[in-house]
Amino acid sequence: MFTIIGIFTMEVLAIGEALIDLLSNECINENTSNQSFSFNQFAGGAPANVAVAVAKLGGKSALLGKVGDDKFGHFLINALKSHNVNTDHLGLSLRGKTAIAFVSLDKSGERTFEFYDKSAAHYDLHITDLDPTLFTQPKIVSFCSGSLAKPLIYDTTVYALQQFNKVDSISCMDINFRPAFWDAPHTAASVIFEVAKTVNIIKASKEELAMLYGIEHIESTIKAWIDSGVTLVLMSDGAKPISFTSQSFSGTYPCPYANVVDTTAAGDSFIGGFLYQLAKNICNRSEFSTWTNNFENVLKAIDFATKCGALTVSKFGAFDALPTQSEIANLKLKSAAVA
Repeated sequence: MFTIIGIFTMEVLAIGEALIDLLSNECINENTSNQSFSFNQFAGGAPANVAVAVAKLGGKSALLGKVGDDKFGHFLINALKSHNVNTDHLGLSLRGKTAIAFVSLDKSGERTFEFYDKSAAHYDLHITDLDPTLFTQPKIVSFCSGSLAKPLIYDTTVYALQQFNKVDSISCMDINFRPAFWDAPHTAASVIFEVAKTVNIIKASKEELAMLYGIEHIESTIKAWIDSGVTLVLMSDGAKPISFTSQSFSGTYPCPYANVVDTTAAGDSFIGGFLYQLAKNICNRSEFSTWTNNFENVLKAIDFATKCGALTVSKFGAFDALPTQSEIANLKLKSAAVA
């Protein structure tokens, strides 16, 4: 089955890691005994998840980064291609291996990560790896704070954002803070804060903003970003309503009920769904400004994004858990039937 993509749909290009999520079979099957303890391999990595989320919804997406020239790396490339993500700008590192994350889930589906990413392939992205054709037309560029965590990947990411900005691209930063990614975690708050001031959209969870800036400073941090020129800040808080703040308005929007088994890709699915909606409706930064000044546009996109997140947490894994348009449509039908 082929998905027809509109001629004016913007490409969503994600910068950063694709990695392997190893999920204990104890998470999936509660009856597993210690004697048969093993792991299930899933394709993942927040930026890769966003790219797949957009593609599975019928959008146009790509991943810019590197994986290792190893079995895991080739597995990830094939998985991305199978979901119609453009991998032309996903290279193979000759210095680093593909990163691995061991994922543990509690009984409510909340996850914790243990990363094996020292000198990982996705940190080995150089400015010289960036093809000039990347910067010939506007894109929606998505990245996470992990792409700022080490000097080399920081320099490359900031340079890329500057080049994308020159061609009227829209930039979105999902903070997605992982202390283990940082060689100097105490520098993360200031680094993230300064780069966030330069983007168009920020997505963050309340938990990570509290961790970085203190819960008492969340509102003032968001205000500082908006005052610096950020167009829209989206803040999630688990199953609680999404908070949104723009240059023109602010508010909250409820999340639909979800049968939670695995929250690994929840935030990635949410922002992927939001950016998919954005990509359908704009062609450049000027149109983006007009679109985000309309309260109904933002509310409609958030509504769609929350449905994406709700469907994702009802399945295990990342790529496989991200929803399709038909699954979104079925969720709407079920919601209407219940109402």
